[in-house]
Amino acid sequence: MEEKEYRPNFPQWLLFHVLPAGLIILFGGAAIIGLALFLKQTPESKPSIKVVPTVEVIEVQPEITQAIVRSQGIVEARTQTTLLAEVSGRIESISPALYAGGYFAKDDILARIDDTDYVANLAAARSRQAEAHLAYEQELAASEQAMEDWKKIGNAQAPSDLVLRKPQLARALATLEAATASVVAAERDLARTAVKAPYDGRVQAKFIDIGQFLNARTSQIASIYSVDTAEVRLGISLDDTRLVPLPETYVDGTTSGSKPKVTLTATYGGKDYQWQGIIDRSEGAVDPKTRLLYLVAQVKNPYANREGENRPPLKVGSFVRAEILGETAVDSFKLPRRALREDDSLYIVTDDRTLEIRKITPFQKTRENVIVREGLKAGERVCLTPLQYVVNGMEVRLTTDPDETESAEDEEQQDGEPDDTASL
Repeated sequence: MEEKEYRPNFPQWLLFHVLPAGLIILFGGAAIIGLALFLKQTPESKPSIKVVPTVEVIEVQPEITQAIVRSQGIVEARTQTTLLAEVSGRIESISPALYAGGYFAKDDILARIDDTDYVANLAAARSRQAEAHLAYEQELAASEQAMEDWKKIGNAQAPSDLVLRKPQLARALATLEAATASVVAAERDLARTAVKAPYDGRVQAKFIDIGQFLNARTSQIASIYSVDTAEVRLGISLDDTRLVPLPETYVDGTTSGSKPKVTLTATYGGKDYQWQGIIDRSEGAVDPKTRLLYLVAQVKNPYANREGENRPPLKVGSFVRAEILGETAVDSFKLPRRALREDDSLYIVTDDRTLEIRKITPFQKTRENVIVREGLKAGERVCLTPLQYVVNGMEVRLTTDPDETESAEDEEQQDGEPDDTASL
């Protein structure tokens, strides 16, 4: 018979196998905890330091500021014309000033068209006028003679118009007037063979040359523009219109507002040049796409060479930046734009170093500055530092205040130093 293998029962298995292992783990853990408690060091106690945000402030003072509305635009001539040939013919001569960029004065002859045919037309018209005048004089004399003859006959009845040759006289007078009008037209056509400048100006483009044949009212001679005044269309937002006293015209012809001054700046060769002008008028409608109102600035004599200024002319087509002088604000405060928060509020730092959130209505906002007329007092400190979380009464420190952490460390160092006087 095979010998049976001995197997302990469950209580014996717990007593001889599980219990010893548990006791080993228990006493081992207790030993480790005791060793940790024995080696534990008591942390050094330090006074708690309050974390207060440090902010940069500006102390505001009232001043006189003027609102400046900025815009930009392209220089245009106040008057621009495309000259057309008013008579047909071949170009005989061209003025030396008729080239792109050339200057001319009013009534200068810019080009001459062959006038041979127009001289002949004028002579023929004058001949017809002389014949018509002779016929009229003859009819007038015949009418007067008919009246005398009627009187000699002694007829008591009034003579008819036909007897007095009044219809013939009227026809002769109409023929004379037509002949006179033909002379005037012929003289006008002859004068138009000399193409004259309608005003003082400059040539933008020339389209003709000597020997070219021109057709009346279709052939272009040149594109010209005046040089007495330059204009610039400047768009401003509807909100900025409250800053500028705009010149307005009403249906009855009355006007209101004034003509504010404007400074135009153009860059030539990397250098800025300035011209002074005025806002002459505002256009009659708001642009529906941009919601801008366009003002028209004028600069007198933009091509004048003023002594001592040493600047180029304000050329047509130049891009300019404009600064329109608006209303003047007395006892206002000028702040950096970064001081203004999104909801048009300011963070005021009080004397006890706490924040006050103050809602204001800016007089003007630009990219660099904000002008405030109401809501501030002289000497108040405005916070410039952006803060993520702000509540009324929040404590802050100024950048000019002493560092509290360094002061606390200095005090600890002084407390820890031995008293040399006591040891002596």
